[in-house]
Amino acid sequence: MLVLASAVLVLLACRVVQVQAVDGPKYAAYGSDEQYEKVTLPAIRGTVYDRNGNVLALSVPRVDVVADDLLVHDAAKAAPGLARVLGLSRSEVVARLEEHNGYVPLATQVTRETESKVAALDLPFISFVPDDERIDPAGSLFEPVLGIVGYGNKGLSGLEYQYQSELAGHPGSEDVIVGPSGSELPGARDVVPARQGEGLVLTVDEPLQYEVTKAVSAQMLAQRASAGICVVLDTKTGGVLAMVDLVRDGDKVVPAEQNLATNTVYQPGSVMKLATISGSLQDGVITPDEYFTVPFTIWVGGWEFEDADYHPTEQLPVSQILAQSSNVGTIEIAHLLGRERLYYFLHDLGFGEKTALDWPGESAGLLPSGADWSAADMGTVPIGTGEAVTPMQIVDAYNAVANGGEYVPPRLVEATVGPSGKEHVIPAARRHRVLDESTVDELLPMLEDVTSEGTGTLAQIPGYTVAGKTGTAQIPSTTGPGYQSGAWNATFVGFVPAQNPQLTAIVVMQHPEDMYGGDASAPVFATIMKYALRHFDISPDGVSGSTATSSDPAAP
Repeated sequence: MLVLASAVLVLLACRVVQVQAVDGPKYAAYGSDEQYEKVTLPAIRGTVYDRNGNVLALSVPRVDVVADDLLVHDAAKAAPGLARVLGLSRSEVVARLEEHNGYVPLATQVTRETESKVAALDLPFISFVPDDERIDPAGSLFEPVLGIVGYGNKGLSGLEYQYQSELAGHPGSEDVIVGPSGSELPGARDVVPARQGEGLVLTVDEPLQYEVTKAVSAQMLAQRASAGICVVLDTKTGGVLAMVDLVRDGDKVVPAEQNLATNTVYQPGSVMKLATISGSLQDGVITPDEYFTVPFTIWVGGWEFEDADYHPTEQLPVSQILAQSSNVGTIEIAHLLGRERLYYFLHDLGFGEKTALDWPGESAGLLPSGADWSAADMGTVPIGTGEAVTPMQIVDAYNAVANGGEYVPPRLVEATVGPSGKEHVIPAARRHRVLDESTVDELLPMLEDVTSEGTGTLAQIPGYTVAGKTGTAQIPSTTGPGYQSGAWNATFVGFVPAQNPQLTAIVVMQHPEDMYGGDASAPVFATIMKYALRHFDISPDGVSGSTATSSDPAAP
């Protein structure tokens, strides 16, 4: 018996040694895991500013109200107070408190005031999870540009999506001690602080964005247009000063769900004659004063093309072919240039490729290689109906002319801002030459003629010279070959002052009642530019006022 007792004592001693000395750290870890709970500390999302420091988007601290419904003993008794404070129905609160899953969000992104009211109810099963709410102080003014932020601090569209990694920051964590019931206990905490996201400084100008939105909205309602698009660039830097994308919803105009300027393609019509004329001038195929015999119609590849208004066969110089937007004359010039060279100039001006904005969902457009063109394409492509492009591509191409033939990549984000407030300028993309200065010198008077005596006279601005081009094109059918009856896209694109450009802009109206770009879009261009020239204090000779800086000619 004594031997048996001794053996039992030896076994017990060995087990104690095993538990305390050998397995002790493992069991201590088990206990620690049961005692500590890791809580995520969300990072504050970075703020977005316009070029003047106006706040366009910011995050404010909020909390989510969460219930552990496994701890609820009487849902009907707890429901009235929660329903009143959270603005929910009693039946809804009761249903949520009886889900029996241990984690039930009752309300998200509530204010500190609401949090205090809920806390005053003194309900042991309620906890508060840190959260934040994204607020756009300018309302929907920049909605298609900024985009939206979804659950979990995730950017879902626009700049919020494109710059998610910079804006989101890095969440932190906190280890809290919890009791058997799951309630938090006092004690030492291991805290890893969250790191705030970086802010963005945009090139856009909030006052100009408002005026552009107002002008485009008014014209859309007047013309009963289905959509309106406008982009205004700082000519010298390529900075986007305003980017407006609107659609009509019944009798109202609302922001589009996406950035139409970069993500939608359309047949633009005669604004694409820029490539045909400039390429032919560059290659020495034509001269501005050279005359062409221009009939009313011309046959290309078995298809008949005609000018917008009937006229007998006439002699027109190249300058008037562009100013009067003659389809027939442009096609004649295109045949002298040839399809391969025409494709080269279209491609070099940025068509068929995404812009430097690299926007989420941006389209490169549809521009088949010159070797793949059919015979009829030499009639459609030169006049802007054989390719599909984005408004952003068009305004970039004309901005190259405004810069003396140098392509200036567009930009929308000027700098990032660290949590300390220090700005880090984002380098601009490399410029490159697409047209000789001598070609631009020949082309520029023709674009001025468009607004002084041609199809774009409604774009005139008293005291200033305006260079630009109109475009009109039918909208392709969505159900088969051909075009929609009576459906047009109307475009005007140009820059001002013509001899020393500071501002470049495009206006596109979709499905307007007045089909021509000179009627539906040119007046909007004039309205916008009249405001912008005053706003940025730009004189008729292109010199900025005393508030401008030498590095930014269009600075306010």
